[in-house]
Amino acid sequence: MSDMSKRKAKILVVEDENIIARDIQSKLKRMGYNVPALVMTGEEAIACSEEIRPDIVLMDIVLKGDMDGIEAADIIKKRFDIPVLYLTAYADEVTLKRAMVTEPFGYMLKPFGERELRINIEISLYKHDVEKRRREENEKLIGVFEKAIHALASTMEMRDPYTAGHQRRVAVLAVAIAKEMNLPASEIRGIYLASLVHDIGKIRVPAEILNRPSSITEAEFAIIKTHPDEGYTILKDIDFPWPIAQMVLQHHERMDGSGYPYGLVEKDIHQGAQIMAVADVVEAMTSHRPYREAHGIDATLDEISRERGKGFGAEVVDACLRLFREKGFNLQK
Repeated sequence: MSDMSKRKAKILVVEDENIIARDIQSKLKRMGYNVPALVMTGEEAIACSEEIRPDIVLMDIVLKGDMDGIEAADIIKKRFDIPVLYLTAYADEVTLKRAMVTEPFGYMLKPFGERELRINIEISLYKHDVEKRRREENEKLIGVFEKAIHALASTMEMRDPYTAGHQRRVAVLAVAIAKEMNLPASEIRGIYLASLVHDIGKIRVPAEILNRPSSITEAEFAIIKTHPDEGYTILKDIDFPWPIAQMVLQHHERMDGSGYPYGLVEKDIHQGAQIMAVADVVEAMTSHRPYREAHGIDATLDEISRERGKGFGAEVVDACLRLFREKGFNLQK
């Protein structure tokens, strides 16, 4: 039995037939559950879920009003993380497919008995409880990963004072571009963390090369160009929830194959690496270096525009241009 049921689980019943709703309520109360409300529409179901925060919602599919049970269930699950168990008379293929998209915790066909109802409720409560604990454990693990990433980034920046803050600013811009492209939040989080350590491989580049206040030689540049590979070597054995090592390895690759270290082309370059590549160049060009003055933002944007669809992904460049030219994004704030 789940922890929810031990403390008398709170159940919201959504059913537009009053007699059926009352019958379900009676069954639930005989089984020892708390039924604080009966509602008849999807709109009421959402409002009531927000107000009373039930442990589970028993949802009819065909309801009064403009919103059916499937639409309401989708909103309730996404907005409040409340499990939904469908109680319906409909088992046709179209309805089933629509219902499955909302990832319900059960699908019961009317009529049903108390024993069947109780079993489905208990299984739903248990599954939701397990999923919640798993998410919490994952969040704790991700928190550990994030602390490790920040520590690595700080170590790199202490060693290379001329680019102090570079990785953080690249991460800020990479996140802004990813959001402009409407990428999922989980992917954006991975891109942010990869950006924070995209130059970690430079820890194996001699300090006298990194800190030189003048132009470097071709041979020295060849050494610097090893840093994506070195970064990958440092990160590849850490079991991150995202392909951070791959993104770090590929952040100097270019869509037309002109990048390094492997000359990958468009289809082989991770989208996160494509975003980091643009963010990296924009930050580097607009920042002062001991051996050159900073470029203006207009000149920098013109440069990435010229490389749109060549060195840089077109969608990434377009998102970056919108940020600066239409939305007033300022990287130096």
